[in-house]
Amino acid sequence: MAEKKNQLLRITALLYAIIAFLYGINYLIFPELQMKMSGTVMIHPAWIRWFGGAIIALGYGSFRIYRNPVKQGIFVSTLCLGTLLVGLGLLYDPIFNWDSSFKLLEQVIPAIVMIVISILFWISLRKSKEILW
Repeated sequence: MAEKKNQLLRITALLYAIIAFLYGINYLIFPELQMKMSGTVMIHPAWIRWFGGAIIALGYGSFRIYRNPVKQGIFVSTLCLGTLLVGLGLLYDPIFNWDSSFKLLEQVIPAIVMIVISILFWISLRKSKEILW
């Protein structure tokens, strides 16, 4: 029964790990490509390259949750909040600074994905309390 409750947590952690690895590698190794795809002003790549490593580290931690979620409540709650804030941050410009310069594919869709993952992490956190804490 406990394994069934943890299934949502494990699936969510794996999904987030895959997304984090893909984005992290893109930001770490190909920041210029990311800037071109988003249509933003080109800046020095080091300004966005550094957080590629941080995103990869979060993906690694999430993969560790997938493999063994026992006593990982602090990290899961951090991912709950982090994914929610990222999703809301990506939605800020389209909502409050509405103009036609933002790109749906590069901003709104990832925002929705992060908010959905956040919701899944919050639900998982509630369902898996007994093994996470």
